[in-house]
Amino acid sequence: MIPLVVLAVVVAVTAIVVIEGRSKAVTPAAAPSTSTTPPLLHESFTLLACNNRTTIGLEGCAEHQLLVQDHLVNQLRDRVTHLLIGNSARRQFFLAESDWFRYRQAACQSESDSNAGGSLAPVDFAICAVRLDQQHVTELRVQQASYVVH
Repeated sequence: MIPLVVLAVVVAVTAIVVIEGRSKAVTPAAAPSTSTTPPLLHESFTLLACNNRTTIGLEGCAEHQLLVQDHLVNQLRDRVTHLLIGNSARRQFFLAESDWFRYRQAACQSESDSNAGGSLAPVDFAICAVRLDQQHVTELRVQQASYVVH
């Protein structure tokens, strides 16, 4: 039964957004129900060059920023995980992080829908993902600080 639950969680957490023929997948690397490490954000797009003068270049700039923010999220998730006591607390944290990821994907898809089919849709999506990652970095820092004894 556990392997089916793990598979269901991985399928539910994996989001694929197809924008202008480019498939963008972001997949947490670990399933929250059985892992001892937090789910990792991993972008699987071909990184574009950053150029503020073209739409594709704007998308590339946002992708570069997104990778930096994803790295910060992953680092902070790891730090928080090490501060949690017990597997139950870790499972709850991993579930919350997976839920946050699904929220990020849905919210950014919704934001980019205002330019659906246009060249700005992937730019909107990436900028949204950067913004939500930045907010989440702040949230994770607050959570980490709440476990540190002063």
